[in-house]
Amino acid sequence: MGEDEGLIERYKINEMVQHWFHLISVILLILTGFYIHYGGTYLDWLFPTRAFARELHTWFAVVLLFAWIVLVYNILNLVFEGEAGMYFITRSDLRRMKKTILSYVGLSEYEPFSIYNEEKEKHQTKHAPFWKPFIMIEGIFILIIFLTGFVLWNQAGHFGQLSWIVEIINSITKNIIQFFAPQANWLVVNRALHVLAAYYFVFEVIFHAWINLADPNAWEYSKAMFYKGKENPSKTAYTKVKKED
Repeated sequence: MGEDEGLIERYKINEMVQHWFHLISVILLILTGFYIHYGGTYLDWLFPTRAFARELHTWFAVVLLFAWIVLVYNILNLVFEGEAGMYFITRSDLRRMKKTILSYVGLSEYEPFSIYNEEKEKHQTKHAPFWKPFIMIEGIFILIIFLTGFVLWNQAGHFGQLSWIVEIINSITKNIIQFFAPQANWLVVNRALHVLAAYYFVFEVIFHAWINLADPNAWEYSKAMFYKGKENPSKTAYTKVKKED
């Protein structure tokens, strides 16, 4: 019997690539960003110079942007296929969230991460209900961190022929900040917002790590997400198979 026999596809290669790019870029952006902002000390051993860390930070910002472009492409594909519920919260997800919380205190059965419709041969949901809000919340922080990041990058003068695009983004960011904080130095507020948004990503990384450590069934989710792309429907604590609608 082959190793993959009986497994069902959960993630396509474009979804797996998006998650790898997202994971690596977020971790490296946190490390390089904090090194640039706070100075060396504990991170000196990771980067030879601040200039090198700044260059790395810039390139991995591009990688994160690419990861989000791929994510939007994946979401739009599902929306056009009538499967928007794969990424966006539904009423069913709210019920599943309640059961998940109750399961942690022994008041409900464990709620599977994945629901697969055997008759239609496709998933009704690929994501655990508590993961879905992060997509929308992160989208807000991605917008903040990219707008403020462009302003910081513009101050360093690294854009060359793209300077006119950055000037437009710079002007948009300045106007937004000055609208909400007209009396403040907008560049100071811009830097503060960039750092605060970075701390959100620190929280997100810790939360993801905690879920994987606290819930042994989550490892199956991670394996499907990052290198298998497939799941085992026989692991009923992880995957729920529906025979029919």
